Amino acid sequence: MAGLKNKLKQLTSQKSEISKIRRKGETEYKKVKSMSRKYSSSLKSTQKRIDTFKQTAEDVNEMLSQKIAQMESIQRLKSAAQERLTLETQNKEQVESEIDFSDTPEEKQSLQYRLDSIISTIDEIKNEIKQRTSMEKKFSQAIDEIEKKKNSVSKTIKKNIESKPELAKLAKTAQQKLDSASKKFESAKKRESSVTAKLSKVKAAIPKAKPKTRKVKAKPKTRKVKAKPKTRKVKAKPKTRKVKAKPKTRKVKAKPKTRKVKAKPKTRKVKAKPKTRKVKAKPKTRKVKAKPKTRKVKAKPKTRKVKAKPKTRKIKKKKSRR
Repeated sequence: MAGLKNKLKQLTSQKSEISKIRRKGETEYKKVKSMSRKYSSSLKSTQKRIDTFKQTAEDVNEMLSQKIAQMESIQRLKSAAQERLTLETQNKEQVESEIDFSDTPEEKQSLQYRLDSIISTIDEIKNEIKQRTSMEKKFSQAIDEIEKKKNSVSKTIKKNIESKPELAKLAKTAQQKLDSASKKFESAKKRESSVTAKLSKVKAAIPKAKPKTRKVKAKPKTRKVKAKPKTRKVKAKPKTRKVKAKPKTRKVKAKPKTRKVKAKPKTRKVKAKPKTRKVKAKPKTRKVKAKPKTRKVKAKPKTRKVKAKPKTRKIKKKKSRR
């Protein structure tokens, strides 16, 4: 019995120590787990950013190639218009020289008509060149903006790619720490479960002495001793009324017996004031003090009627005469 109790104490102390170790391991495990999740999530987010920026870089390159192609086509059209302008200016000069050397007015008129048409085409070509130059400026501005965007995207991609290996290392170390912390935590849990199982077995092996000690501490018995209804029954109020044999006292004329019946000290003993104080039944002790009932027992007018003084005198006179 003593050995089992000592073993129980040892196991309880062991369990408390192991539970402390388990709680410490649990906190460490949660901390490392949060760190590993943080690093792994940041690594995944950097990879996603790299992929998205690569996609944007591809889109920017495509837009840039389109704008460059459009600008090149405009430049070609502009160069063609400039070539036509040079040709038309040459034709204009030639027609003007022919007009100067013409002899007939009809020939002059036809050459003038031709000159007017050349001048109109020259004006159209000039307007076309102006439009092409304005479009060329717009496309050049757009290309500059796209190139700036491309450079920023390429810089961000480069930055993320450079930060990726560091994050990968941190994630790897965090994962290793997590594995070690999880192993420690699992071992502590197993040890705690084994100790609890042993403790339960020892508790089952120990005889049921604990419930007996609880029964010795008869708390419910002390409560039962407070027999409130029994104290009420002991106070046999109707019995005290029956004992007061009022007709018998009249016949026997036993005055001293009637005095004995008035057991005032006995009624005082019934009023167990210290016992009622232990029970702490203050309202019940007040009911026991039946002051009006004791007054009724003292039947003073009835005792006067029982004392038949004239009758006793007559009986004595007859005896004396004989």
